[in-house]
Amino acid sequence: MGWLLLLTILLPLLGFVLLGLFGKRMKEPLPGVIASGLVLASLVLGAVLLAGGGAQWAIPDWLPGIAFSLNLDHLSGLMLLIVTGVGFLIHVYAIGYMHADAGFSRFFAYLNLFIAMMLTLVLADNYVVMFIGWEGVGLASYLLIGFWYQDRVNADSARKAFIVNRIGDLGFLLGMGLLWAMFGTLGISEINAKLEENLFIPAGLGLAAFLLFAGAVGKSAQVPLMVWLPDAMAGPTPVSALIHAATMVTAGVYLLARSSFLYINVPEVSLWIAILGLLTAIYGALSAFGQQDIKRIVAYSTLSQLGFMFVAAGMGAYWIALFHVLTHAFFKALLFMASGSVIHALGGEQDIRKMGGMWRYLPQTRWHALVGALALGGFPLLSGFWSKDAILYSTLFYSVNSSVVFYVLLLATAFLTAMYSMRWFVTVFLGQYRGHEHPHESPKVMLFPNHLLALGAVFIGFIGLPEPFPNLLEGFLAPNLAHLEYEKPSLTLEWTLVLISALVALAGLYLGYRFFQQKVMPTWYARFAQASEHSFYVDQVYNTFLVNPLKSLGSLLFDGDKGLLGGFGWLGTLTAGIGSLLARLETGYIRFYAAGLLIGAVLLLIWGVTR
Repeated sequence: MGWLLLLTILLPLLGFVLLGLFGKRMKEPLPGVIASGLVLASLVLGAVLLAGGGAQWAIPDWLPGIAFSLNLDHLSGLMLLIVTGVGFLIHVYAIGYMHADAGFSRFFAYLNLFIAMMLTLVLADNYVVMFIGWEGVGLASYLLIGFWYQDRVNADSARKAFIVNRIGDLGFLLGMGLLWAMFGTLGISEINAKLEENLFIPAGLGLAAFLLFAGAVGKSAQVPLMVWLPDAMAGPTPVSALIHAATMVTAGVYLLARSSFLYINVPEVSLWIAILGLLTAIYGALSAFGQQDIKRIVAYSTLSQLGFMFVAAGMGAYWIALFHVLTHAFFKALLFMASGSVIHALGGEQDIRKMGGMWRYLPQTRWHALVGALALGGFPLLSGFWSKDAILYSTLFYSVNSSVVFYVLLLATAFLTAMYSMRWFVTVFLGQYRGHEHPHESPKVMLFPNHLLALGAVFIGFIGLPEPFPNLLEGFLAPNLAHLEYEKPSLTLEWTLVLISALVALAGLYLGYRFFQQKVMPTWYARFAQASEHSFYVDQVYNTFLVNPLKSLGSLLFDGDKGLLGGFGWLGTLTAGIGSLLARLETGYIRFYAAGLLIGAVLLLIWGVTR
């Protein structure tokens, strides 16, 4: 049955090949139907295998000492369901969104490639195989972000994402090398077993874990490698939903969870995971306030929510980090696709200053947007509330790194999240329409996926409720995650914290609702919003101190190469000229050579006499 596990990857990969070779000959919507159907088939097949207890498949001698191994357990199974489930809905939505696009079939070929590579990543039971999926996702994201490559902004955004991710990938590679040196294998299950059997911590384990974490920082856009993610929304909206919600950016969180047996032994590295996660959460939340692009606001919210996930992972609360991955997949895909419906309704307009009043024109999208905004803002009982509250709980009780400072700062960030989620909703959907288009609702093929995502954004959080209610997710993931013993608080204290979280979220949502309906903003906010719109000038700082100096150095080295090569070229020209002159002396006449001998003899005689 193991080959069926491989088939979950091969099905979308087949779609990539078929649509890449023959897609142009197919009429709309056939390429989209084929691509969506193959992802759905992977979802069904993966769910059946997971319900049957999981599956394994391997080529033992794929490389010397390295197996090509896949493993479907509860952890990878959860990610498979997220990737293919939400990915399938995004595929269906794209059939309507990409209608009449010249690259319709090419777009769905790239989407299928993305899903195939993400499945390779999450199903891998070997770091080398995971790295193949890791790089494959990077390639597919480059192709999708720059899909409309005729626009320079899209092409630049794709290159930026690709290059920044390579920085983190270097850390991943070095970490793999160190693990190989310590354990003689890169099999994830094998390394875990060796750590459990030997009962000692190798000296280089902390460094190896930190290097793998560097890879996660790049892929999940944590500080300081966060600059690529906001620009990744430059491509078509289904791409933004796929990258930001269900796949690529969560790969770093998955890497930390899959490697939890390493991080549980190196709390100092886990502390850095939590610190960078906290900084990213705050930075993303503050940057979201000033953005004027409807998708860019949602993109910065992704940055912030990824920070929340990393804090949970840094606390050792791996199941909570994955809980937020799950809930975030639904409400973030919903927010992006609701944004796409607004963009579709306004003929491509993305500037929120030219929107407003969409509540009147988009009778179904308005509810999708409201549910997504409330779930992001942590409205009580919606999915985002339960997972965010669990993360806050983890900062107080879950780890040797737990701290009231983490709790207070994350709680404040949750308050800011509620405020900017209301800014997004109020500016786009309330008030008067400020544009000049004739807004219209999206077709059913775009609305149906959003209906299902909205249901998930409302109800999926109930699988991870705090005590005394049953927690289905924690027990489901427990066999595949490192377990951290901690002293649980009383139910009274736990539910007091839940109440505080609910009140903070409601206060942020209410204040955001009131504050952003003002026609004239206070002067202090205008100054803050200007800095926020420029993401607090981080890109400019990077350009000044890193990008431009490296460009200058590159130009200098290139000019040096040109000069050096030019010098060798001059030497070659000189040598060729001398050779050409000497060649003329080779006449082939005996009398010429005899005269030459005579002249030579006379010169030697003169030299001998005059010495």
